[in-house]
Amino acid sequence: MPAVARPTPEERGYGYRHRQERERLKPIVLAGGVRCVRCGDEIEPGEPWDLGHIDGDKQKYSGPEHRRCNRATAARRPWAVVPVELEPERDGIPASDPRWRVPWLKDLVHVPADATWPRLMTVPHERAVGSLGAEFIDWAERHGTQRRPLRWWQRLAATRLLEVDSSGRLVWETLVLSMARQLGKSWLLRELCLWRIQQGAHFGEPQDVLHTGKDVAICKEVQRPARYWAKARAEYRVREVNGQEEIEFLLDGSRWMLRAKEAVYGYAVSVGAVDEAWKVRAASVDEGLTPTMAEREQAQLWLVSTAHRLATSLMLGRRQTALADLESGDGDLLVEWSAPHGSVLDNRDVWRLASPHWTPQRERLIRKRYEAMQSGEVADPDEPDPEESFRAQWLNEWPRVRAVEPGKTEPLLPEGLWLSLQDRDLTSFGPVFVALEDDYGMGAAVCAVARLDDGRLELDGWLRDDWDTAIRDVQQLAAYRRIREFHVGASLLDRLPMDGSLPRARPAAGGQTRVGLALFRDLAQGRQLAHEGKQDLNQAITQAKVREALSGLLLASQGPTHLVRATVWALQAAHKPVPVPAIR
Repeated sequence: MPAVARPTPEERGYGYRHRQERERLKPIVLAGGVRCVRCGDEIEPGEPWDLGHIDGDKQKYSGPEHRRCNRATAARRPWAVVPVELEPERDGIPASDPRWRVPWLKDLVHVPADATWPRLMTVPHERAVGSLGAEFIDWAERHGTQRRPLRWWQRLAATRLLEVDSSGRLVWETLVLSMARQLGKSWLLRELCLWRIQQGAHFGEPQDVLHTGKDVAICKEVQRPARYWAKARAEYRVREVNGQEEIEFLLDGSRWMLRAKEAVYGYAVSVGAVDEAWKVRAASVDEGLTPTMAEREQAQLWLVSTAHRLATSLMLGRRQTALADLESGDGDLLVEWSAPHGSVLDNRDVWRLASPHWTPQRERLIRKRYEAMQSGEVADPDEPDPEESFRAQWLNEWPRVRAVEPGKTEPLLPEGLWLSLQDRDLTSFGPVFVALEDDYGMGAAVCAVARLDDGRLELDGWLRDDWDTAIRDVQQLAAYRRIREFHVGASLLDRLPMDGSLPRARPAAGGQTRVGLALFRDLAQGRQLAHEGKQDLNQAITQAKVREALSGLLLASQGPTHLVRATVWALQAAHKPVPVPAIR
């Protein structure tokens, strides 16, 4: 057989430049707090990790990834950007379109010389008959933290956000607001939050605004002028405990609270405000904020962000959905100033498309950043590529992502793969990882996972007719096997016995399911799983179907899905390496 030349490390994308970038990131990852750009979960200190490539381009790096995510090539999802060839993004709707000729936008469709019409903006809501925008604008300009006129674009965005129906109720549930940097997004967000906590009488209940974002430091900077403003007024109380900052309106108890992006659970909020949302996981919003907003009157979610190449599925997914509904008048409200994808960089007219407010000073600023880009300077610590950094920050170009056909499902595993993993001669003695989930009151499921001596993970799962029986199963299991981790559906924690018969439970939710399904697929295809062929688990896995979404794999409602969820929760916990402290 003739010899075949093996590709060099450079050809495979793992040459000197790759090693150099990995060494640069190594102390940062070891220090903790770094999140995997694939799944969004934190990389624990000591946990195996790799420097991931942008799919399709071995010369560009997505950033640190869990090793399990980096090597799960068959199940990669667009948490980091996956460049694909797509049709050009749709055009927006010009200011001359007759759909903008509604009374509350009458003075706003005339664009000032120093402003730019949004490239992409959703048409007025089909139920809208007016807006509270004029009330907000009057309050902000007369009583706000700066007491100065709002810019044209700020008045436009606020008026669109606050559109109301014939009964005076807000019509938009979600705002997606995006533009280039340093244009006054934070100023508008601050005034809106402060105005909203004074509107308890209007909305019929105290208003709780929960403000989160890329990091707490950014949120603090947005709120800081408002805290000074509130301290000078007797009807407000300001709390400045680190990580728990808030402004309370004493007349009815309304609050504007700052919280870290992973600490938004457990609040019922009137407004969920997410700043620099490109770096916030979809699960933090979809599972932490959105469910509680359903309990409040006229609640809204505000997603505010400039583009970024490593954006999570939160902004990518919401933006794509809003684009599809741009002319329906009944979806999410998108207000975006941006340049079309792939625009030339050295063009003043292109720069203006991403800047709703334009001045000679801004032109000089962008020109300076363009020259810095040409010299290779990078101002964004999250983006090592100077051109990509410029396109995101100053042209507001969002990554292109492949659309997913709604409702299209496929088997979780290829036919026959699960049954081929059966092994009736399994013995394990170590600790187990257990998960418990119910079937909306119609039954329950238990799964236990243990590591075998050969490195495979043994899975055992079963169904029970009721919750109490499943609880007794876990109690009996705990009596003769050490349960290292115990995961339970997040909404079920209050149904666990408090007598100490069970280990401390960890809440599990949809974000873990999505990541766990991809991991389950990859480990099965790599033959790293084993089972004894129990009927309940066989039925659940062979019947399971999934569909792809921007946030990962979603489980379709077919078969005993509660057992599938419990299985991937326990598997994910068992597969995660135990952190090993560094020896100094």
